[in-house]
This record gives sequence, C-alpha cells and structure tokens, in this order.
Amino acid sequence: MSAEITATAPNAQSGLAPVQATENNGFSRSPTFVSDGGDDSLSPSPRANDASATLTDLNATTINKEKALSTTTADDDEHLPAQSTMGKVESELEKSGAAHPHHHKNALASLDPKRKGILLLCFCLSMFIDAAGVSATFLMTAPIAEDLGVKTGDQAWILGTYSLAFAATLLFAGRLADLYPPHRVYTIGFIGIAIFYLIISFMTNQYAFFVLRAISGLLAVLTIPSSINMIIQMYPEPAEQAKKLALFGMAGALANTIALVLAGIFLLANWRWYFRFITIIIAPFAVLAWFMMPRTEAVAEDLPGAAKLKRMDLGGVVILLACLVLFILGFTQAAVDGWNKAIFIAPLIVSIFLLVAFLVWERYMPRGYSLLPHDMWSYPNIFPLILQASAIFMWFACAQLRIATYFQEALHNSAILTAVKLLPMGITALFVGSSTQALPWLITRPRYVQPAASVLCFAGSMLFAFSNGGAGKDYWRFMFPGQILGTAGGMIVFIGMNTSIIQAFPLEFAGVGGSFANILFQVGGVIGISVQAGLINTGNGTIEDWTGSKNSYFFTGAYILFTGIVFVLWYRQSKMPKYDGPVVAA
Repeated sequence: MSAEITATAPNAQSGLAPVQATENNGFSRSPTFVSDGGDDSLSPSPRANDASATLTDLNATTINKEKALSTTTADDDEHLPAQSTMGKVESELEKSGAAHPHHHKNALASLDPKRKGILLLCFCLSMFIDAAGVSATFLMTAPIAEDLGVKTGDQAWILGTYSLAFAATLLFAGRLADLYPPHRVYTIGFIGIAIFYLIISFMTNQYAFFVLRAISGLLAVLTIPSSINMIIQMYPEPAEQAKKLALFGMAGALANTIALVLAGIFLLANWRWYFRFITIIIAPFAVLAWFMMPRTEAVAEDLPGAAKLKRMDLGGVVILLACLVLFILGFTQAAVDGWNKAIFIAPLIVSIFLLVAFLVWERYMPRGYSLLPHDMWSYPNIFPLILQASAIFMWFACAQLRIATYFQEALHNSAILTAVKLLPMGITALFVGSSTQALPWLITRPRYVQPAASVLCFAGSMLFAFSNGGAGKDYWRFMFPGQILGTAGGMIVFIGMNTSIIQAFPLEFAGVGGSFANILFQVGGVIGISVQAGLINTGNGTIEDWTGSKNSYFFTGAYILFTGIVFVLWYRQSKMPKYDGPVVAA
C-alpha cells in the first residue's frame, strides 16, 4: 500500500481514518495511514523507517513518548498519544484523522518455512486438544461417573466444569495475549495442559476431578488467542494468512468428531488412558514450541507492568465471568432439574442483568482499557457473523451427544462401536476441512456459501430426526447420509465463522476476536444441549423414546437454517476488510 494515499472517512473497525476505499467500497485492513499535514505534533518519529522501532518510537513525539511510558491514571491516558490499539492516541488520532506507518518488529514472519510449519502444527494441535476436551467427554461421561461415584444429577458437571472455565475466561485470555508476549502465554497454557491432564488421570475423588478439570480449562483457554495472534504475525500475506487461520479452525472442527473415535478406543481400556495419551502427545510438541518459538512482542510492548495491569480491565473480567458462570450454570441445571425451577430462572435473570452491566461498563471504560474494543458493534457484518456463529456448536453438540448416548443406552452398542458408527463425521470433517485449503473461496466468500452450508446442516438434522434412532437399516438410510451432509455444512460454517470474525476485528485485536468467536461457539453449544435435554420430556421422558430427540433435531435444524437465511440477507462482502499487500499484526 502506498504511503502517500490520503486518509478519508473514519474506519468502523479501528476508529481511525482508513485509506481510500478499495474496489467495492471495502476498507483496507492494513494499519497504514498518513497525516494530511496540519499537525506537527503528530509528525512521524525520526525512526519511522527503522524496522526495529517500537510502537512508542514510531507513534509519539519526544514529549508524548515520555507520557506514553508513564504510569498515569486512566483519565489522563485519554489524552496520551501512542498506538490506537492500546487506547493511548485513539482520541487524538480520531480528532486529527491521521496516523503513521506501523513497523512493529515481527520475529515470526522472518522464520523459515519449515520452522513456521512446525509452529503451526503446534498451534493446531493445541486447538484440537482444547476442543477435544469437550467432545471426547460426550462418550466418557458415563464411565467417569461410574468410576468416581458421581450421582446422576451431577454428571453434567463432568463436562460442565471444563466448558464453564473455558468459556468464561476466553476474553480475558485474549486480553493477556494482546498485553503480554503471546509466546509466553501460549507456552504456559500448553505445558500446563499436559501436567494437569496427567494429574487428572490418577484422580479417584470426584470433587478433585471437577476442580482439576476446571483448571485444565483455564490453561487450555490460554493457547487459543495467543495462537491466533502468532499465526497472524507469522503469515502477514493476506491470502496465506486466511488459509492458515482456516487450517487452525479446521483443527478445532476435526476435534468435534475425531475425538469421539479416540475416546471410544481408549475406553476399551480405561478413561484414564485418554488423559495420559493427551499428555504423551503434548509433551514433545511443547518442547518443540519452547525451543523453536522466537521471542514475540505484545501489542503493548512498551508499557510498564503497572500500566499493563490497569489495561486488563479486571472489573470487566469479573462481571463477564459472573455472567457466563451463572448463564451456563442455569442452562446446565435446567437439563437436570427442569426449566421451571429456581436453579434455572434465578441464574438466567441475574446473568442477563450482568450482561447489561458488562456492556455499560465496557462503554464507559477509557479507550484501551476495556476488555472489548469500543467500536466492536460497528465492525463490518458483526451481527450476522455473531448469529451464524452461535448456531454451529449447537448443531454439532446436539448431533453428537444425543446420537452417542442413544447408541450406547438404547441400542446397547459398546463405546468403540458407537465411535465407529460416528466415524463418517470424522472422515467428512477431514475431507471438507482439507478442501477449504484448495478452495479458499469456501471461506473467503461467505455470503452464499454460508447459507448453503446451513442448508446442509438442516438436511442432516432432518435425516437424524426421521431416523428413529438409527437402528438396523435406518442407520444407513438416515444416520449415515445425515452425518455426511450435516458435517460437511457444519465444517464450512465453523471454519468460515472462526476466520471471518477474527478478520472482522482490527489486526491489533486478533486475540480478542478469536476469543469472542469461541465464546459464541461455547454458549451456543451449552444452550443447544440444555434445550435438547429439556425436549426429551416431549416424549415419554426416557432416552429410549426417540420423540424427544426428534423434536430437538427439528429445533437445531430450524435454528441453523434461520441463521443462514439472515446471513444471506444481511451480510455484505463489500464491507469486509480489503488487503493491499502484507499486513502486520500489532
């Protein structure tokens, strides 16, 4: 992108003035701006062409640089100059409509292709293991409950403790990855998973198991936004970056299916061996990542520790944490105790009030101090993206959990046979996920691809609904094609939404964008499983009666079809960021 292009109207993504709109009136995602020459206080630093210059070197005068590095109060920082990502010059730059080239040092982009490939493999493996922490539990819940003496009413927490900790801290983990070097955040999480999974495999007390599962969820969540941050830095070329983000998303989608097969295999021995296997797999890759990962710089590299601590938005973290914990608690217990009980109604009402409080809190936090970017709700296509993203984990979770449970409890299939009968999902996921690399338009042109994928998911749901549980020939007539059609659509929706939401956020907030996408996925899954459990009472109330399951597939199929229709009517490709050469993650 030429440095001489003059800035025009304010950019909805970052609050800055974008370069002249590219074709189709799209915005450039590259953070390259120039002053129109009216304000010498915003003139480029003498080190503007120095590739090793830091953010403060590049974006502040001598006087303002001293201010930027000081540990002042939040009110004072509203008027401080620095890069817009951390809120120090957002106010000044918005008023002037000017900014300067961003030359933040990028050690990852200069790595050789082989080293990049190994690190990308590590990132994808961590994404796979994080997602598998949920999906593998679908098959392992019953044997874990039996082994640890977990009562029927408490079995939901075998999965719930991990999911709750994971979903509730995603945005905070994204903030950490933006404030601190992402390679450190990633390494702590990745090594921590290996250690705690090994400890979990020896637990004999159910409460110790619940606590350790929650801790493993907290560690797992550290690897996602940090991985996204480093992938964006490692592959600055837009086309290649989109492919690698799609590959990263594919790893999570594959875990939703392949992890079931892995769990079934290890249940031939004992559920404990699944956790030990994960530790064995992680250990060598954690060592590789430790030695092969260069030192990376955070968005807020120049800020001292006290200033970073203030920018963590701990108040917002606590409010959001309480909101998500109560929301997930309510829906989890509704599946056990009923929808008309106080254990569901009270947490739901309180969580709604806390959500409103969180949004108000974030709105009035100074720029750069809030957990979410101030302008997030004006990001391109954010509302259709949110709606579509909320549907996909709902579809996958309801398909896998009920089918796996029905095969084992109603048809009396073994865990390994159940896993084999669900194998079409895994094979389809691998094929379709790989196809997104050869056919990137499946991800990069979502306006019509996403609705078509939603139709495939709807078709899969209808085949599940009319399968009567898939006994005998009904498996091949309904379940088998339903798995193929539904999973094909689901993979495209999942990878597409994961990539599109990340790319709708400014580069500086890539970690937060990835965390936000995963919160939508997790919350959708929790709601779907809870609604499915509640609908079982539309039959005779037992798993053996397929009526309740049939109605749940009507619900999930209708919802994802609805989100697809809204998407095609609302989404506009022209609003998405355009690329004019390499872009750099902050």
